[in-house]
Amino acid sequence: MRLSEEKARRLNALVWRERARRWVPVIVVAVGAIALLTFFLVRQVEHADRTLDVRVHQATVVHVKKSGNGRAAAIVEVRLDDGRDVEALSVLRLDPMAGAHVIINEARHASGRMTFDIARLAE
Repeated sequence: MRLSEEKARRLNALVWRERARRWVPVIVVAVGAIALLTFFLVRQVEHADRTLDVRVHQATVVHVKKSGNGRAAAIVEVRLDDGRDVEALSVLRLDPMAGAHVIINEARHASGRMTFDIARLAE
């Protein structure tokens, strides 16, 4: 039995309508979920404490307060070249020893917070 052109066209349109009826809601929900997640991600980024300024200082390690043991960051007390004593975060593989000369990045954030990171050992 052969279908006429009109019936074949109508049957094909019916099949595509059924497919659309099944998949369009799934696609709409997926796009909505992605849009919602993007909205919350943008809001989180807007509330981040941005770095406004970074200054580089020479410093001398006074004391290793919390050792990183090669796996985690170490908290190191250092004396900056301008005489201030601060705690700096060191993510170097080996913790610097007391008395070592290091390069410190001093970062000023939008909230007014100051952070100090050990960039590298000084030559």
